[in-house]
Amino acid sequence: METPQSELDEFFGPRVERLTVEERPAVRRLGVVVSGSLSKGLDVKLDRTADIESTAVGRYVVVEGKSRRFFSMITDVSLDATDPRIAKLPPDVDDDFMREVILGVNTFGMLHVAPMLVLEEGATEPKPVKTVPGHFAPVVEATAGDVNLIFGSDEQAGFFHVGEPLDMEDIPIYISLKRFVERSSGVFGKSGTGKTFLTRMLLAGIVQSNVAVNLVFDMHNEYGWKSQTESRGEVKGLRQLFPSSQVAVATLDDESSRRRGSKIDFVVQIGYSDIEPEDVEMLQDLIVAAYHEAYRRAEEEAAKKMGGLAGNLKIPGLGNLF
Repeated sequence: METPQSELDEFFGPRVERLTVEERPAVRRLGVVVSGSLSKGLDVKLDRTADIESTAVGRYVVVEGKSRRFFSMITDVSLDATDPRIAKLPPDVDDDFMREVILGVNTFGMLHVAPMLVLEEGATEPKPVKTVPGHFAPVVEATAGDVNLIFGSDEQAGFFHVGEPLDMEDIPIYISLKRFVERSSGVFGKSGTGKTFLTRMLLAGIVQSNVAVNLVFDMHNEYGWKSQTESRGEVKGLRQLFPSSQVAVATLDDESSRRRGSKIDFVVQIGYSDIEPEDVEMLQDLIVAAYHEAYRRAEEEAAKKMGGLAGNLKIPGLGNLF
């Protein structure tokens, strides 16, 4: 005899039993959503047991909604308190009892989280975020499975390992190079964050997989024959990693290239008849931009050297000038 529940299961299909955050293995809960918006992101109140110093901007988290899981990124970390007078008159936290009462209750940590993609119940691919989770939705650290569900894994053909997220060294990131070259992409970041290294690695993956043809305007000689790390170590360029049938290096200045020890495959010569007035104007802009960039780098290098010199001399107050 069929029960009403079995009839419903037959009509709608069996119910998918979701594990709660507490039941899911190897998941560290961080806190709950307390406010936010789709345009400005979500505010998350850290649990009392969550260590704010173990969180970091750039780490991936998952917000567990009622029927959706929001794959998100931490964009800010801050401190807050229920009573603003605590900031003006800090209590004596040397007292163990007072510290236990206040920390995590009257004072707590906050995370600002930006939802990036959403995975709906039963879906196999993430979708763009068009809504936000409700109040008190739990927020957990993203696991390797969560990251692989968004980016892909090494078990899928054509996926390339590009590194690990910030402060999440045990979670590898894989991307589909075929899909990567189908759209316009960019690598952005501050100086010294590894933009050149990541770009070189992506180019090497594209060449090795033979998914696209690349035309690289190597203005700073970072990708062709060889380059240097931040510590002045030598790094092989694409021409040393792949045969001439896959990578070829052209130059406009044969003498300069050979003086640097670069292996050149051919020289490009542009006749005066091929140059238009607009080309000269563009070239002037490039020269001015290159001059300012060289001047900026020279100033940074001089500041580093002078700062180190001042630190070694240990002159009070002088080290702060550089």
